[in-house]
Amino acid sequence: MPQRVVTNDDLSKIVDTSDEWIYSRTGIRERRFARDDEYTSDMALAAARLALSRAEIKPSEVDYFIVATASPDNTFPNTACWVQKGLGCEGAACIDISTACSGFVYGLQQGAALVNSGESQICVVIGAEKLSAITNFKDRGSCILFADGAGAVVLRRSLDKGRIVCSRMGSAFDFDALAVPAGGCRMPASYQTVDEGAHKIAMKGRATYQTAVRKFAEMAMEACKRGNITPDQLSWVVPHQANEHIIVSAMERANVPKEKIVMNLERYGNTSSASIPIALDEAVSDGRIQRGQYVLLMGFGGGLSWGYNLIKW
Repeated sequence: MPQRVVTNDDLSKIVDTSDEWIYSRTGIRERRFARDDEYTSDMALAAARLALSRAEIKPSEVDYFIVATASPDNTFPNTACWVQKGLGCEGAACIDISTACSGFVYGLQQGAALVNSGESQICVVIGAEKLSAITNFKDRGSCILFADGAGAVVLRRSLDKGRIVCSRMGSAFDFDALAVPAGGCRMPASYQTVDEGAHKIAMKGRATYQTAVRKFAEMAMEACKRGNITPDQLSWVVPHQANEHIIVSAMERANVPKEKIVMNLERYGNTSSASIPIALDEAVSDGRIQRGQYVLLMGFGGGLSWGYNLIKW
């Protein structure tokens, strides 16, 4: 995580809001912002190094890098290439996945498929974002949400440890609810797009909220059914850290108690594709997630894209 802490009171100095207004609507108290000279790839690289160190794997052993991000360093080369360069892993395959807040679960599904098929021996999947660089600080409805950070996992085949029981990805075909309108070939950069702030995140909050609650609940119930378990057998749900009300409301519909939800958005805000691996890391590091437990990861983001991974840890 970046070192700079930005509180709700800090935001109230640049936009018409308050700590009470933000916390009551989102569950967020503070978030982290990267330095001007700290990029998405820098945070991704730090997370990858940490994950590889914990897994006792040398960077030279990695043959595939997958980076999920909605805020890449460049259009190309992709952010995964910057991570590869930083680790000195010449020859490894590098791809980015751009599905915003569901990017990490997409990346985990792809990485697991590569490893299980034998196409990759060791794959590093990273979720990383510098959303502060593309946040519209004139829009108090969205600027209070977004933040920066990165998390990573290492995947390799194992016969005696955990496995991904099932995954499913999809899209709701709503391109206006959450997007960065300009910067691609549909709306190339121009003086007008810059003046209008079209390179910043645009979000229709109510539509996104309603769809997210419904979809999170559906995913939780579907994952349990496909995994042949009951909601009671789920030990932990690690959702995208979008909004506390979305998460709690959705899990109530799926009969998952709040005590089983891993949430850290009060301290970190919405870090998009990085939010799941950051929360996952915390829950593993503090001992909540234990071997043999069923853990459900769920993401929902731009597109509107969605997806889940049910894991036997």
